[in-house]
Amino acid sequence: MSRTSSLELPIELKQKIDRVAQERNEEPVALLAYAIDSLLRVEEAQVAEVRRRDQTDQGKHFTNEEAFAKLDSFRSGRRSPSTK
Repeated sequence: MSRTSSLELPIELKQKIDRVAQERNEEPVALLAYAIDSLLRVEEAQVAEVRRRDQTDQGKHFTNEEAFAKLDSFRSGRRSPSTK
């Protein structure tokens, strides 16, 4: 048996959950569990990507001048608007 807990929500949010659950012919708790799980999966993936990039960039240090020069190189590489 899974453990459960209660959660206090603003009335407006509770009403929205109830409405959407009814439209989907689901129990509100099932919709809420799915929504929370979906959000957390995205958040976990983003955190994992940040950690991966941090490890990739370890040991790389840039001065402000170097960082701004790199940013400027991206700007200068953009196509200029057509003047036809």
